[in-house]
Amino acid sequence: MKSKLLLEALFIFLISFFIFSINDWGLYIYSLDEAKNAECAREMLERGDFIVPTFNYELRTDKPPLHYYFMMVSYKLFEVNEFSARFFSSVFGGLLVLITYFFAKRYYGIYVAFFSFLALISSLHMAVQFHMAVPDPYLIFWINASLFSFYIWFKEEKKLFLYLFYIFSALGVLTKGPVAVVLPFSIVLAFLFFTKKLSLLRKMKIPQGFLIILLIALPWYVLVWIKTDGQWVKEFIFKHNIHRFSAPMEGHGGIFLLTFIYIFIGMLPFSVFLPQAVIKAYKEKFEDINLFLLLFLGIYAGFFALSKTKLPNYTVPVYPSIAILTGAYLFSLKDKIPRSVIWSLISFVAISILVIVGLYIGIKNEKEIGDLAYLSLFFGIWTLGGIFSLFFLRKDKNVSFVFLSIFSVLLSLLFFSYIYPKVDKRNPVAQMIPLIDKKREIVYYKGFNPAFVFYIRKRIPPLEKKKIKAFLYKRSRVYILTRKRYEKDITRYKRAIVLKEVKDLFENKISVLITNRVKRFKR
Repeated sequence: MKSKLLLEALFIFLISFFIFSINDWGLYIYSLDEAKNAECAREMLERGDFIVPTFNYELRTDKPPLHYYFMMVSYKLFEVNEFSARFFSSVFGGLLVLITYFFAKRYYGIYVAFFSFLALISSLHMAVQFHMAVPDPYLIFWINASLFSFYIWFKEEKKLFLYLFYIFSALGVLTKGPVAVVLPFSIVLAFLFFTKKLSLLRKMKIPQGFLIILLIALPWYVLVWIKTDGQWVKEFIFKHNIHRFSAPMEGHGGIFLLTFIYIFIGMLPFSVFLPQAVIKAYKEKFEDINLFLLLFLGIYAGFFALSKTKLPNYTVPVYPSIAILTGAYLFSLKDKIPRSVIWSLISFVAISILVIVGLYIGIKNEKEIGDLAYLSLFFGIWTLGGIFSLFFLRKDKNVSFVFLSIFSVLLSLLFFSYIYPKVDKRNPVAQMIPLIDKKREIVYYKGFNPAFVFYIRKRIPPLEKKKIKAFLYKRSRVYILTRKRYEKDITRYKRAIVLKEVKDLFENKISVLITNRVKRFKR
C-alpha cells in the first residue's frame, strides 16, 4: 500500500515538475522581477551574507530572503545560471500540485483529485509562474500548505497539522511578508464564523502559534533591522506592503474586476467551468470543505481586487481551490451532460480564437518581433483541444476532459521549448551581452535594463552627466548602458559609438549600448 502511494505521489510530482521546468535552462533571465531576484541571490552568495539583500550591490528592500536562500543552494549545486535560478520554483510547483491532489483525494475522492490535477497542469499561467525566479512560487505553496493543514486539523483534530499551519505561515512571512499571515488568518476566522465554531479558537493555541511564527520569522527581521539601521524594514513595510495596497505601483493598477479576469484567463481552459463549480459548491456550502474552498477563493481574490496594485501573479494562490471546486463539479456530472457544459466548451473555443487574433495583432505591432506573429497560430492547439473535448463529451465525459488537458499541456510544452524562445532571443540583453567585453569598465547612464547585472556578474555603477566626456576619452575600451531618451547626452561626443539599440520586449523603453573610439598611439 505504501509503495503504491509513493508511486502515485512520484507520478503527480514528476509530471508537474516536468511541465513547470521544461527549458528553464534555455530562456534568458530577462524580466525585471526575475533579474533582480536572481541577481540578489547571487550577490548574497558571493558576499557570504545571509542577512542583507542587495541588487547591483545596493540595498534591495522588495522581498524577505527565503527564496534567495533556495536560489543560493541551487547556485551551489548547479552553478549560477538560468536553470539554477528557477530550479526550486519548479520544485515548489510540483509540490503544490502534489498537496492539492492529496488534499482533494482526502476529502472528495480520487476522481476529483485527478480532475484537480488535470486543471492545474493544464493552466499555462501556472506553468509560467513556476518557471520564474521570483518569490511567488514559494509563497503560493506556503499559503496553500498552511490552509490545507488548518482544514485537516479542523476535521481530524491532529495537532501536527495545527503546528504545520503556523510553521507554513511563518515560512510565508520569510518569503513575502505579513500577507502570508493576514490572509490565511482572515480565511480561517471567516470559516470558523460561518461554521459557527469560533469556540475552536481556544483550541488553536494561538499564543503558541504566534510564538512559532515569531521564532521562525522574527530573527531575520531583527538582524536586517540592525544591519541596515532599520532602513530595510521601514521601506519593505511602508513602500512594498501598505503603499502597494493603497496606490498603484509601477503602473500596475486597474478596475475591481481585473483581478477576476486575471483568475479566469490564468486558469484556462478549466476556468470555463468555474461559474457552474462555484454555484454547485455554494448550493452545497453546508459541507465544510465546499465552504472552506469558497471562502479561500472569495477572500483572497477579494483582497487583491480591492488592492490598488494589481498583477496576475497575486491571485495564483487560489488556483488549487479553483482546481478542486472545478474537479468536484466535473465529477458530479452524470451521463446526461448539462447544456451549460457544452456552452462552456464552445466559449473556450471562441476564447482561444480571440487569443490567437489578439496575440497576432499584438506581436505584429511590436517592431522587434513583428515577423514572429505566426507564432500566435500555435495557440490553435487550444482550439483543437476544445473541439476534441466537445466531440468526445457525449461519448465519454472523462475522456473529453482528459483531451482538453492533453492539448493544453502540449501548448505549455511548445510554449516554453519553441514559441517563447523565438521571442526571447530578441530581447536587448540577449543581443547586447555578446558585444560586451565583461573585463572592461561598464557603467550606466540614468537608466538600464536590470537583467544586464545578472549576466555581467559585477556592479554596474551610475555615470554622472558631467563625467561622460572624461569616461569616453579613456584610452581603454569602455561601455555605457542607457536608454534611447538619454542617448544624445552621450553621442554628442565624437568618441561615442552606438553599438546596438534594441526595444525592450512589450515595453516602451529602448535599450542602448554605447562604447568609445579608442585612440591608437604610435610607438
